[in-house]
Amino acid sequence: MDNSEALKAIGQNIKDEKNDEAALQIMDLASRNQDDPMLLLTCCSMLRTVGDEKDYPSVLSVLMSHLPDDPEKRYQVAAGLISLGSLRDAEEALAPLEPSDKVLRARAAVQHGLGRHEEALSTLAGMGRLGEVDRVLKVQALGSLGRHDEAIAEAEDLLKMNDYMSGRAYISALVLADRSKDAAKYARSRMKQKDADGYALMAFYSWLNGNSTACGAFSSKALQLSERHIGALETFGYGAVDKGAIWEAKVAAGAINEAEPGNPAVFRILAMCREKEKE
Repeated sequence: MDNSEALKAIGQNIKDEKNDEAALQIMDLASRNQDDPMLLLTCCSMLRTVGDEKDYPSVLSVLMSHLPDDPEKRYQVAAGLISLGSLRDAEEALAPLEPSDKVLRARAAVQHGLGRHEEALSTLAGMGRLGEVDRVLKVQALGSLGRHDEAIAEAEDLLKMNDYMSGRAYISALVLADRSKDAAKYARSRMKQKDADGYALMAFYSWLNGNSTACGAFSSKALQLSERHIGALETFGYGAVDKGAIWEAKVAAGAINEAEPGNPAVFRILAMCREKEKE
């Protein structure tokens, strides 16, 4: 069968939770396309999805030896590797690229993910214009460095966006600064708007506070208003894992992947599921 037919068959097996069969098909597809970095990246993503950590490194190694010469395709590979959590490999892929804002954004994400928070801040400072996602990363880096007043000030300024991403950054900054009461106050006030973002933010705070039951309830309320709310699906997945409801968590991961293929939350939830299943 050709590549498109193979991908369709793999996708069906993943949907049917025939992960062992899917893994064999993925490895066969990868072996037949060792000079196609974009397809190899897809294979890496699918291996992570089915939990095949044994074969993932070998396919990743082939991918890294066939990185595209074209800057845009190389960037796409790097961005995919960031989503998969292969940060050192992503850094290698990004290394020769010209420092455009999107390349700097990716480098900063890698640096923060590897615990090099000062470097991440320096990289962000080199960007021509910081978007919301960049400022959220700045909040996270500042908080990780213990510079909580700066992190909270930046997050407070972001609140004018009045969306889930900015609210989540603010809650995270407050909790990291041991100001959970203020985080709860904000989450409750935001929930009074009775929209999907507000309920999703209350779910996120509940999860951070260790209340997986409330997390599930508020996430469900958000999803009733917006069934593809990524933040609500993500937090629902985290809370489900905490409760041992692995099937529900995997359903949430699948819904995220359907809405936004390759979203890092998918791989985080599935990794948490695998760890929980080992207990």
